[in-house]
Parts: sequence; C-alpha cells; structure tokens
Amino acid sequence: MLLSFLLILSESSRTAEAVVGQAEEYDPFKAGQLEEFHQDLLGEEQRRQMEQANAFLAGNDTYAQTPLKDGEEDGPAVETDLAVVQDVEKLKREILKIPPRDRFKFGLDGQHTFDSNIQRARPREEKSDHIFDTNGFVEFDAGGRKTDLRLEARLGKQWNLQFPESDFFLAEERIRYRRKYFKKITHSVQSRIARQSQRTVELNEKKVRWDSHQNTIFNYAFSRKLSINTELNTVKRLYTTEPFDQDSQWEASVAPSAFWNLTPKSRVSLGFIVGPSSIRTKVGNSNTYEVHGGYFGQVTRKSSLSFDFSFSHQTPKSLETPEINTLKLGTGYIWQFTPKSQIIFQAIRSVQNTSSDGVEGGDENATTKGDSHFTNDSLTISVNSRLNRKLTTIVNMGISHFRNETAEGGDESTEGRQFSFPVSFTANYMLKRWMQLRVRYTYAFRTGNEKADTYRAHSLTSGVNLVF
Repeated sequence: MLLSFLLILSESSRTAEAVVGQAEEYDPFKAGQLEEFHQDLLGEEQRRQMEQANAFLAGNDTYAQTPLKDGEEDGPAVETDLAVVQDVEKLKREILKIPPRDRFKFGLDGQHTFDSNIQRARPREEKSDHIFDTNGFVEFDAGGRKTDLRLEARLGKQWNLQFPESDFFLAEERIRYRRKYFKKITHSVQSRIARQSQRTVELNEKKVRWDSHQNTIFNYAFSRKLSINTELNTVKRLYTTEPFDQDSQWEASVAPSAFWNLTPKSRVSLGFIVGPSSIRTKVGNSNTYEVHGGYFGQVTRKSSLSFDFSFSHQTPKSLETPEINTLKLGTGYIWQFTPKSQIIFQAIRSVQNTSSDGVEGGDENATTKGDSHFTNDSLTISVNSRLNRKLTTIVNMGISHFRNETAEGGDESTEGRQFSFPVSFTANYMLKRWMQLRVRYTYAFRTGNEKADTYRAHSLTSGVNLVF
C-alpha cells in the first residue's frame, strides 16, 4: 500500500501537455498562452500531491507515536514506515522548492549544419552547403513579487560557404511585462524589434529589414470559470534599402475572446479577429475577419487533448488582391506513458479557396474571374524521452499532403499534388548545468505530380548552448 502510494505520487509529478495550433506552427505568443494554462494545471496537481502527502504523514505520525506494548520489538515494518516518511518528506521539499530569481543571465549558442541539398533540387542535381550560426543574448529580470518584467537583447549571424547570398546579421530587443490589477485584471505586454541585414546578389549594398511586433493582452476574470480576453497586435516590416522599400508592409488586429473552464483541468475558448493589412505597393491590401475556437484539457492523469478550429475571410481593398476563405482544423493528443517519456500526436488540415480578378488581354476594362482551391493535411508524431539525468532524445516523424485545384477553365498549370515525409532525430546532452550539447539528423523527402516536385535532403547539425 505504501509503495503504491509513492509510485502514484512520483508518476503524477509530470502531467501531459498538448501542443496543437491553428497552423502548421504555433505563433510564439499563442504558445506562451498555452504554456501558461498548462503551468496552472501543474500547480493544481502539485497542490493535490501536497494534500495527499500531508494526509498520509498525519496518519503515519499517529502510528509512529504509538508506544510498543510489552514483548513487542521494533521490527522491519516500523523501519519501513520510517523510511517511507523520510521519502515523502524529501518529495515535499522537492515539490515546494522554488528556485531563487535569477536577475541577470547571458548565453551563447553556436551550431554547424551540413545540408546535402540546400536548394531542394531534383535527385542527381543536388548541391550541398555548410551553414554556421552563432547567437548570443543578455537578459535582465527587473520583476518583483507581483510584476514580471524582463528585458532581453539578442545578436545572431549566419554564414554559408557555397551560397553567401543567404548570409545575414540579426539584432533584436525583447520586452516582456505581466502584472495583475485589482485581483481580477491581468495585463501583459510583449514587444520585439529586430534589424536584419542580408547579402544580395543584385546589389553591392546589403538588404536591411526592420521588424516590429507589439502585443498586449487584457484579461478579466468574471468568476472562477469565465474570463474574457482582449488582445491587440501590430506587426510592421520596413525595408530601408531603396530597391526593396516597396515591399514594406504592416498589419494590425483586435482579438476579443472568452474562456470557459468546464472543469479545473479543461477549458473551451471562442473568439474572433478583425484587422487590416497594407503594403506600400497597394497590391495585397485587405481586411481580414476570423472566427476561432478551441478546447484544451486532460483526458486522463497521463494524457491530454487539444482541438482548434478557425474560419477566416479576406476582403480585398485593391483590384489585384484576391478574396480568400480559409478553414483550419487542428487536434493534438499527448500521452505521458512514463514519467520521463511522452508521445505527441498532431493532425492539422487547412482548406483555402481563392478568388481573384485578372485583366483579359490588353483591355483594362475586361476582367476575368479565377478560382483556385488547395488542401493541406499534415500528421506529426513526436517521441520525447529523458534517458538519464543528462541525456534527452527526440524523434519526429511526419507526413503531409498538399493538393491545389483550379475551377473549370482556369490555369491548369498551377494544379498539382505533393507528398512530404520529414523525419528527424535529436539528442541533447547536458555536459554541465550551464553547457548543453546537441546533435540532430534530418531526412526530408518530397514527391509530386511534376518532376520538379521531387527532392531528397539529408542534414546533420551539431551545436553547443551556454547559459550563465
């Protein structure tokens, strides 16, 4: 009975986290919100463990303090119970251990990648390349007991031996702020400003790009089950090099949403997004409207499930801009089959229909209507396992299917079908607390209706990460 209790307590120390988004890759801010929700689940699980441990200790102390009767000896059973008490006390210290706040830290990261087919050319036409990446960051934590405020600066540079036109230098700053007001209002701000300088083949000067991503969220908790979010986003991309300045663009959005906690460990959400986007050339100006919803929660103590859906409509603001309707569905399931290993299943479907007007012949007053339709399905399986205290391995396998169709009488040259089969293996080894080594092998294969759709690529990456 005692051993079973300890086994259950240790296995439930790590619960599952589902990862699935509205696209093939999560927006970093959305991923942060999902991580925050999961951390709340972990906190509730730890509090439950503490209640169980305290209840067990209370009963065990009563037993341990019972005096022995005449003729009884302090046998192995009593020694076993005392050992269990010590183990539970140790477990309580580990659960309650809160690491001290690290006010200042910096890190360096470097890696080398060999890619056998850097341009994704057809078989027997491959060209390989060696890619070197270096990154560094400095972070200062200025937060307090009720406020989270972090300032971060990053630098990055990439070299390519065979294709130096891909070389770039990146510098960026990030600010993250979070605070709770009046017990029910939570406000967070995330800011990122980056400058990227990249080589170009056509010009002697470099292509300079500035990116600004600003995000702020207000959350009001009506009750323990219902809360409302208001999220504001602005994204701006500015090219300061004259030949590319017409590519400068910006977009903004307002996203109200509501969250309903069905149970302490499950949540549903519903919301919509409204926002314009504009480019300096005016070709592509549009307004976007989106309705989205989702579910995230635990299925069992060792598994969790998430589901997302969204429907968006793009309204053109210029003749050259198409009208686009997009439907996205995504679901993910994660199973923590051992305390140190987990399996993640992720399936995503994206369906998009595009309608555009084109000029027929040389007559500017005569336009034609063109419709195209594509479907993109992807399935990914990821296995994460911590083999020992220092070594962690990750295996990713996937398959995706893309199909593009046009309406009758449309441009049939744009129709096609593609299948992709990516596989990767990653090993992370913690040499020291401040030093981590990694090795990753990736195999990518794609085939399709056209010969140009087929390619094979092998890449091997090795790197080191230092955090002080």
